[in-house]
Amino acid sequence: MSVVRSIGARALGVSSALLTASFAYAGDTPTAAKNIILLISDGAGPTTWTAANQWQFGPSADLGAPFIQPYESPSFSKHWMTTYPASTLPLPPGQVDVRLGLPAGTLPRYLPQLWTQLPIPDTGAYNPIAANDLTPGPVRLFASANGLLLDRGPIVNLTPVPTNPPFVQFLANTLEANGTVVAVLDSGFLAYDYLIWNSTTDSAAAGTALASGQKTYNSAINFVDTGTTLEPVDFITQQVKAAGKRAGVVTTKPFTDATPAAFGTQNDYRDDEAEISNAMINNGLLDVIITPGHPEFGSGGVPQTPSYSVISQANLNALRGGVDGWTLVETVPDLEGIADGSLDAPERLFGLVPVSSALNSRNTAGRTNAYDPRFFDPQNPNGAVPFVMPDLADLTNAALRTLEQSPRGFFLMVEGASVDSNAHANELAGLVEEQLAFNRAVDSVIAWVEANSSWEETLVIVTTDHANGLFLGPQSDTVPFQQPVATAAGSLPQGIFWSTNHTNELVPLWTRGPGSGLFASLTDGVDPTRGAYIDNTDVHTVMSAVLPQCLTDLSPNGATDGADLAILLGAWGSSDAIADLNEDGTVDGADLAIMLGAWGACPAN
Repeated sequence: MSVVRSIGARALGVSSALLTASFAYAGDTPTAAKNIILLISDGAGPTTWTAANQWQFGPSADLGAPFIQPYESPSFSKHWMTTYPASTLPLPPGQVDVRLGLPAGTLPRYLPQLWTQLPIPDTGAYNPIAANDLTPGPVRLFASANGLLLDRGPIVNLTPVPTNPPFVQFLANTLEANGTVVAVLDSGFLAYDYLIWNSTTDSAAAGTALASGQKTYNSAINFVDTGTTLEPVDFITQQVKAAGKRAGVVTTKPFTDATPAAFGTQNDYRDDEAEISNAMINNGLLDVIITPGHPEFGSGGVPQTPSYSVISQANLNALRGGVDGWTLVETVPDLEGIADGSLDAPERLFGLVPVSSALNSRNTAGRTNAYDPRFFDPQNPNGAVPFVMPDLADLTNAALRTLEQSPRGFFLMVEGASVDSNAHANELAGLVEEQLAFNRAVDSVIAWVEANSSWEETLVIVTTDHANGLFLGPQSDTVPFQQPVATAAGSLPQGIFWSTNHTNELVPLWTRGPGSGLFASLTDGVDPTRGAYIDNTDVHTVMSAVLPQCLTDLSPNGATDGADLAILLGAWGSSDAIADLNEDGTVDGADLAIMLGAWGACPAN
């Protein structure tokens, strides 16, 4: 099967839902997917997956079954993927000054390069030659003002570009002075320097690419810059709802964070948390949200004076009142009960874990990291009864049990969010722990597909939104791209970090199910080491290709036509959930009337 498309359409702001219409198939159109499940290990670079396997399997890691993850088996196809944004500008174009508290017009719409020594900001791209340049040379580490990597070499004194306007030079000096950007000079290979500093995305731009098929500026949630204005773009969850399906997100950080937000709303700036929260609760696009961020509990699960930064008091009260059919579940036992089937799943589930910030996964050594509020003792404010936070796999199962009630199927995004946090912190133990938790969530999805669905009707995609930390082997300063060195199962591998920030590395993607073969036809380039690679916008392109564009698009081919009629007539008299357009339990004349009424078009549901 071959696919013909226009790569340049991304830069022009053309939705990849429209790109689907330009597919030229040498064979049959792709099989429609009833369900689409996208799992994102936020911030997982190529060696994150390796390090987790090395902890689990020791020196035998990655030598094939049984020393790999199930999604790494030959039943899944593997691809390499670029993640660069359209622009690394960290604030919305035209709003940089007002977002920084300066009068409008103080700064230009597009910031120029701020320092002579660093390409910040720059236009997004991936250069496979530069990314594999093994010439020994200086490497500017992205260090942290709190001390990370500062011992690896002298700090680079950044010089503002002298031709920039005074306020731009002032901004550059301020960012250096407050430690937002700290570069430390080490020695290694030029490829490292390129990957650390050039075209690095944030989670907002990366999430937008995955959800909408659009390249955009860093900090955008399903918004693009037209050159004069910022405009919203359609994204996969809207398409899912138009097809009569349900949708949900599960995350281990508050749902207002960039990645889950990209699958629930549109906003020109990722830090507009109140707007994002209100939209995701009330816009009707999501039927499942499972998240931390409870206003009444602290980071360790201990009751606190309410803080309504993630969910407003009005929205919390409305959720408790069952607004718009939401069922609010606020205890871990109830979420786990929904997950294991001991409690009935509601129609719409808002799972609000009683923790204010991130859910740290179950530690493999049994460490407890929160306290059960049911046993909170004011005389012992550190908590009397240790409480292990819910596992991402359990939260994923709760979402699956809720969404599987949809007769036409669903879309689910699952995010292991704290891999990224640990990579920023260069915390290897936490990085491995969170990746292992993510792997368990993937295991639960695979088990659900094989027990409750099939690989003929469910598309599963396992990937990340970007790499972070550039974790390599202990001698990677002299051995280019040395892999982490395994020690023993249950022990951390040996290696060093080269950055405290996101990188422009190619990242892995695994997929199985209807439409998974399309990825092989979407090559964006060839890397000297990894081979052919795709782009993160291709994820949306493939999901769109297997997703009906409206209720009557059963084939799916973007229109209501003879292909759809053939499917409906083939299911005549049955209870086929896809062809039963009016959901009365039987495919009959009423469904035929709905299809004929939409003939030749694809009306929104």
